[in-house]
Amino acid sequence: SSAWPQPRFATQRQDHLDGSNAKMWKQAYYVNDTFWKAGSSAPVFLCIGGEGPPMDGSAVVDSVHCNVAVEWCRETGALMFALEHRYYGCHNSEACPVANLSEPGALRFQSSRQALGDIAGFVEYATQEFALSSANRWVTFGGSYPGMLAGWARLKFPHLIHASVSSSAPVRAELEMRGYNDVVAQAYAVAHERVRGSPACRQAIAEGHRKIGDLFASEQGRGRLATLFGEAAAWYAEKGNQVGFAGQGVAQFPAQSNDPTCDEAMCNIAKICVEMTNVSIGDEVQRLAEVRCMQAQAAATRRLASPVRAAKTPTPGYGNGDQLWAWQTCTEFGFYQTCAQGSQCFYKQGLATLDEEMSFCGSMFNISNAVVASNIAHSNAYYGADHPQGSRVLYVNGEVDPWHANSINAPLAPALPALYVDGASHHAWTHPSLKSDQDSVVAVRAKIRAMVGKWLAEPAHEANVTLHI
Repeated sequence: SSAWPQPRFATQRQDHLDGSNAKMWKQAYYVNDTFWKAGSSAPVFLCIGGEGPPMDGSAVVDSVHCNVAVEWCRETGALMFALEHRYYGCHNSEACPVANLSEPGALRFQSSRQALGDIAGFVEYATQEFALSSANRWVTFGGSYPGMLAGWARLKFPHLIHASVSSSAPVRAELEMRGYNDVVAQAYAVAHERVRGSPACRQAIAEGHRKIGDLFASEQGRGRLATLFGEAAAWYAEKGNQVGFAGQGVAQFPAQSNDPTCDEAMCNIAKICVEMTNVSIGDEVQRLAEVRCMQAQAAATRRLASPVRAAKTPTPGYGNGDQLWAWQTCTEFGFYQTCAQGSQCFYKQGLATLDEEMSFCGSMFNISNAVVASNIAHSNAYYGADHPQGSRVLYVNGEVDPWHANSINAPLAPALPALYVDGASHHAWTHPSLKSDQDSVVAVRAKIRAMVGKWLAEPAHEANVTLHI
């Protein structure tokens, strides 16, 4: 929308970790100064960008990741910024650290450490550009990977960042993330806060996938799958097809994105569970086929209605940008979501293996599994995983969000509190407020503001302790 704030640009180093590299690039940022009075002691809210859809001016006025801050600007008089993450801004060739993403080594400046360097550089830049003083305390906000960065910015730069709200942030990197699909299964048994799952629903989904695994094994069974789901019967005999079809579910099972108020067919846990517990449809396999079919019809309708966004000229080699997050999983975080035998995963167990889920690290980037594992161990050593030391970071997680498996769900210390939101999906509380929001989501927004308000009243420096020898 042309009414949204337009991008401005801050000059950043291409490589914060190499003092011999003098190359610079322009990083996009957005400003909401509606309630800000120059020279005041009001706080500065910084919304951290990440791997999501391309950032635009909505990030500071109608934000998916940071609206808990946007909606607080009027009361606090805060100045609000949103900073686009390096490389994820390469949808605009004028805001990319490199000239061509296809060239060998083009991704080498893409990392969380470099992104933190950008945050530090931006604080320095904005402090001069907007004539800020030490009275203007910076608070970082972010959800998911940006939530990780928001928390780490406070822990790594306590002299720059006064406090942080780290929402749905999987701060513990992990090679094989079994917990993701375990939590998805658990979510389908959650009934409260209008989620409306049930143990019977979770069991029906698991049983349907178990039966599909059995049907793969016989000609008659493959014939039944062909009748219910399409494709030729012989297609279901191929292992690769089995993995793609049932390894991560034969339909979409939203948990991370669960929205109790969505209106499409089979768009949330509640609607899927009505279908999966309706025995009049047929057995569990028949019910899964029904869910898949209804979701496909809804997706086709959605594609027809989707507006086409006017795009900037992307950096050569950008494509759809998917390689950028893939690179970070291989070089820093892992998070390969498996469905292992004996886990709680309710898909066909044993198809989505670790080798299967991380194979692109070798094929796309020539990074071996052993090096990926070493990279993950280093990230946890560097950042402290789910047991960091520090203060004034608030960790917030949702019950049905699978990423909470690798986050901090209980307070680590009085200065590192945590909030756990019943029935909530992936940083649901950071979205713009709606009358239809779950009670738990409404309540946690107030708790977040109360905690950050308390921190803003604290002195920037911890009290000095005098040692008497």
